[in-house]
Amino acid sequence: MTRLLRTLFDIATLRGDPSGLPSSAASVAVFALAYALADALVGRIAGFESVLPRTALDLALTLPFFWLLLALTRRTHRLAQTLNAALGVYVLLAPMIALLLLLRLPGRSGEALGVFVNAGYTLFVIWYLLIVGHILRAALDTGLVTGFAIAVTWTIVTIAVSRSVFGAAA
Repeated sequence: MTRLLRTLFDIATLRGDPSGLPSSAASVAVFALAYALADALVGRIAGFESVLPRTALDLALTLPFFWLLLALTRRTHRLAQTLNAALGVYVLLAPMIALLLLLRLPGRSGEALGVFVNAGYTLFVIWYLLIVGHILRAALDTGLVTGFAIAVTWTIVTIAVSRSVFGAAA
């Protein structure tokens, strides 16, 4: 377990790649369940309605997307480790996301603390997108810029689909 957490930490700090993670369907199921629990917690803190359906939609979009992306590049043998990395890093970072969401002060974004927290949250989102880009870079044997561009595009598409299904508050 320590080795698994260390590998996820190395990926989150852009020093490691998914090759050290398990590569089985069972491990993907475990990571998907952990992701669902972490995302449900984050969604509750963020005040989203329909947290479980949102998480289910996110997984229903993410899993096929990663498979399609790797299939198009003929790297489906990396699917389990890539999914485990993306889902596992989110689980690892979920407490930080929850803390930043708790610190966000509605209606006080102009005050010093509100500006600091919002800036921190924005930087955190960019860092997370860099992590996903780093994971995709390793999975696709491409550059970080390409991986980051795919991560940003995927995030925008996922948000758009979620908003079309659940409304503008997604």
